[in-house]
Amino acid sequence: MTVDELTIVCFGDSVTLGTPHVPVEDSFPALLQRRLKQFLGEAGPALQVVNSGAGGENSAEGLARFDSDVAAHRPFLVTVEFGLNDLRPEPDKLIEREDFAGNLGEIYDRCQALGAEVVLMTPNPVIDRLHSSWGTHAYDPYGGCNGAVSAYAEVVREAAEKTGAVLCDIYATFIEIAIEKQFAGECYDYSDLTCLADYISRNDGVHPTIAGQAVIARELYTTVLLYRLL
Repeated sequence: MTVDELTIVCFGDSVTLGTPHVPVEDSFPALLQRRLKQFLGEAGPALQVVNSGAGGENSAEGLARFDSDVAAHRPFLVTVEFGLNDLRPEPDKLIEREDFAGNLGEIYDRCQALGAEVVLMTPNPVIDRLHSSWGTHAYDPYGGCNGAVSAYAEVVREAAEKTGAVLCDIYATFIEIAIEKQFAGECYDYSDLTCLADYISRNDGVHPTIAGQAVIARELYTTVLLYRLL
């Protein structure tokens, strides 16, 4: 990579990948690339945003492909989005919060060894009433699946503070949108998050729609500019 060539790697799970839930051109990495290229202009350095999302992965599985899917691209910036699969109550998926924090720390260290800046992203909320776990007891200790998502989002915040990584709090952004809808009289109580169904798929209550991907792209764009990461 030269000063005239900039590569951002968006590293994460199906939320980063986007497809098959939204067209690849509407995923947040693709939208981020378009908006940053517009910002840099024709006279600016060449920029590419690599989508290194993989559906169904937790943070440990992400670490296993770090060299091929992150390091090989020689990025100057890496966005890291994991958590929604780390909390799945399945033997081959569940990563306890302490281990999740450790994996985020290792990802950060490996990125730093490449000379890359790191943005840690909290996961987006889950709409419990639309999610397949509704009516089960797997997430009872958290008060529901989204309670678990909130707890894992807090791990990301703590990891950002501990490591010095930049935080992009996607979870908080979606909650703010829900509260705004309540304020506007569009829902009675924001907390069940059904008011976010235009942003998080009605089909599963988990994956962002095209509109939700745009929210994530906007927040990352804001983060990149505010923290002068370009």
